[in-house]
This record gives sequence, C-alpha cells and structure tokens, in this order.
Amino acid sequence: MIDCETKIEKVNAILKTSLKVLAKNGCENTTIATLAAEAGVSRGILHYYFSNTEDLVSKVLEYTSEKIIQSTIKDIRGKTVEEITNNIINDSIMSFKEYPEFYVFLFEMWCASRRSDKIKNELLICSDKVTQSIKKVLDEAIQNGLLQLDTKNTDEMAKILLALFNGIAFEKFMRPSRDLDDRKYWIQVRNMISSYLKPH
Repeated sequence: MIDCETKIEKVNAILKTSLKVLAKNGCENTTIATLAAEAGVSRGILHYYFSNTEDLVSKVLEYTSEKIIQSTIKDIRGKTVEEITNNIINDSIMSFKEYPEFYVFLFEMWCASRRSDKIKNELLICSDKVTQSIKKVLDEAIQNGLLQLDTKNTDEMAKILLALFNGIAFEKFMRPSRDLDDRKYWIQVRNMISSYLKPH
C-alpha cells in the first residue's frame, strides 16, 4: 500500500511498482486495473497522474533510466585505462544485480516501441541520455590525459559500449543461470574494452 505525503513520492512509488509488474507480465498483459491493484491505489488515481497506459509506461522508462544514470554511471571514472575499464565492468555488474527488472522492462520497451511512437521516442531519449553520460566520462578522461583518443569519436564509442552491455544484459535475461561473478567471462569483456580504449 502506498503511503506517501507528496505527489512526487506517490508518483515515484507507482512508477517503482509499475516497473516490477511490467517486467513480470509484459506490456500487453498489463492493464491499468492490474497496476492500480499492485500499487494499492484506485484506477482513478492512475488516470489522474497518467493520461493512459502508454503515458505511464513511458514515464516508468524515464524514471528508471534516470535512476540508473544517477546511481551507476557516475562511478565509472578512473585514473588509468585499466581502472576505467574495471569500473565500467564493475558498474555494469552492479547495475545488473541491483536493477534486474529494468533490463527485462527495457527489452519489453524495445518491442513496444515498434507499436508506439510515444514509447519509441522516450526510449530514444533515454538511450541518448545514457550515451551522453558515458561520453562525458570518456571526454573527461581524454581531457585529463588518461585516454589518448580523439574526442570526435567518443559519441560513437559511448554508443558501442552501451550496445555491448545491453547485449550482455540480454544474454543474462535469456540465460538466468549466468554467473555474473564468473571471472573467465569478464576477462574477455575486460580485454575487449581495454583494447578499445587504448590508442591504435
């Protein structure tokens, strides 16, 4: 049952609950009635805060993406290529462990974006925000002399790194038994990223 005093707290509580429900049931199998019941609010409350299911789903995506950016990407800085590489990997492992529902939900959004321009637009905005956050870290490392790379390429590099870890998340989703602490697996990822960040 949601017991929040402010509008923002109530909306955030609804978004958190909706994330779990949407990740579990998928968009097509989730209704406003289901979300209201799980959140412990009336359907009228949901319609008051969100214009429709599509609007609610888009706001869940926006909210959860911001949370991940704030809590994880800020920690991938380092003093050497190796340290930056290790921090990128450790940050991603932590994100996979702390936000498992988000990645399931993210794949649901990829599917839903083919049928909804609103969701597609929000997905692109969220992807751009994450890319720019990674790019900012890479640019700072270049400016501080830690990476010997051309700043003209960091936007594409950030997109590739995001694609790599989205792919790893997809594999984890498809193979839940995958051990995220398996060193052999991450050694290959580490070598790949380290090589990518070093000048050629």
